[in-house]
Amino acid sequence: MVLLATYLGTAAPDLTFWDASEFVTAAQTLGVPHPPGTPLWVLMGHLAALAFREAGPARAVTLLSVLASALAGGLGAAMATRWIGARGAVASAVGAGVMLSVWNNATEAEVYAVALLASIALLAAGERAGRQDISDQTRARWRGVMVLVAALAIPLHLSVLVALPAAIAFALRGAWPRAREVVGWAAIGALGLSAVAILPLLSAQGPVLDSGHPVTLRAMLDVLQRKQYAVAGLWPRIAPLWLQLGNVFEWADWQVAYGLHPSAAPAFGRTSLTVAWAWLGALGVRALWQHEARVGRAMLLLLASGTVGVALWLNMHAGPSYAVELLPRGTVHEARERDYFFVLGFWAWGMCAGAGMSAIAGQLARRLPAPIAVLPFALAAVPLLANRAVADRTREPGSLLPRTVARLLLESVPANGVLYTAGDNDSFPLWYLQQVEQFRPDVAIITVPMLGARWYRDNLRRHALLPDQAVDVWPGLGALLHSTSMRAAVTRRPVRVSVLLDARDRVLIEPAAAWVLEGLVYAPSFSLPPRTLGLDLVRMGQASERIPPSALDVLPLGADPAAEQMQALLRCPQVRTLRDSLLVGTCNGS
Repeated sequence: MVLLATYLGTAAPDLTFWDASEFVTAAQTLGVPHPPGTPLWVLMGHLAALAFREAGPARAVTLLSVLASALAGGLGAAMATRWIGARGAVASAVGAGVMLSVWNNATEAEVYAVALLASIALLAAGERAGRQDISDQTRARWRGVMVLVAALAIPLHLSVLVALPAAIAFALRGAWPRAREVVGWAAIGALGLSAVAILPLLSAQGPVLDSGHPVTLRAMLDVLQRKQYAVAGLWPRIAPLWLQLGNVFEWADWQVAYGLHPSAAPAFGRTSLTVAWAWLGALGVRALWQHEARVGRAMLLLLASGTVGVALWLNMHAGPSYAVELLPRGTVHEARERDYFFVLGFWAWGMCAGAGMSAIAGQLARRLPAPIAVLPFALAAVPLLANRAVADRTREPGSLLPRTVARLLLESVPANGVLYTAGDNDSFPLWYLQQVEQFRPDVAIITVPMLGARWYRDNLRRHALLPDQAVDVWPGLGALLHSTSMRAAVTRRPVRVSVLLDARDRVLIEPAAAWVLEGLVYAPSFSLPPRTLGLDLVRMGQASERIPPSALDVLPLGADPAAEQMQALLRCPQVRTLRDSLLVGTCNGS
């Protein structure tokens, strides 16, 4: 209940940046989001959209994350009550639930909150299966539950399997399974895996959002395996291992008290609390091991697999804020901070820290009165209080920006026009407005980074924006972009380009044109010298008048860098000369 109230009070009231707008669109329209498609989540999101429709389309789907995260805390507390008592279990679950990454996942429409709940369900089933005081029949049943949840990870999200090693460690007790039980596992696993059939069934209905178009077995497997992306293997490492592990420590330093110093670099106060919580976590693992070696071993394995294990498995580039001064200029970084990949490890850390508080309280209870001995449990409120400001998605103007920018971009395109966009944040909120709220569905959006995917080119072909020969054979980005521009010209569809798109891509779209800034978009012009810039001050003035003044208010500390970037774009209509630094830098003038 503490976590539910916390999440409800800080959950996003509307759209958020990055993938959440796409997930809301998929849930509301029964579409297929980007690979791996998360078909089971789409159905759960659709049920949430129906159940909470009075909250509004975006908020309704977000409430699925709120409830899943709160239930994850409740299930974790129920599991820990046997180890450290009710008070310690509540402190553990609250502390784990307000670690920054856990809290952030709980308050937007993303798959990771439901995946966390499934992970903890897998752990709880393993913990039940490994208890000493149950019959072999009961043990077999809980092992079956483990198999089912693990199989559901494929149609839900593979991150659930991060919990599998610890769940197995919990369950290792009793006789080895017999052949009959293994056959039963196979049947249960097949039942869970059958949920992947949701993908082709959704795609066959012809939704507008149909990533990968998984109507065939090959296409479905490509989506589930994320073939669209160049997924790195375990070796060679695409970044030095020391850097990848160091990045995990950077994100760990944000979990307990990021609000005290909301920036990437360490700070004395915040990092001191991080170290203190690491010490509490170590005490907790020790206390759990002393309580029952099986539990301590499993929780230590969960910490390792959820942090170091994930870093080894994912083999990522450096985060956008990590080791910037140490790495050579031009080094590839991740597009955004990836702390959410490590959410199960951070949750486990919070649970172990709560066990550490319980161990300290137990020692104090032997020497001090009960009212004083329970004070260590109050430490669970540290991340709750320290992260409250930065985890609150209701803060304006950040809570308004995704919808504001999306609406303004669509309004900037003439009727039946074509809009070229640069990626997630100037595409996904626009898709939501078009497909869920039916705002400006006449605008065709071409997301340039997605053109490398064959299914996306095929989708453009079906909308008469690409010739047949450009689908199966990759002609190069320049030829492809120019082809879409020519198709738009033939069908008399006016072209506009998001200011977020790189200037080099504008040239590829129409090399013979000059580009005139109209506010949040560029328009091609053949009345100026090719590849030059111009300003349409009349349209820019009109665009400026449409921007709500509140959208330009100062963002709160710790705001998503995407919000900072998109708010900066709202200042592009203020450009008045070609020498304005805003034009050259923020507005991608050159």
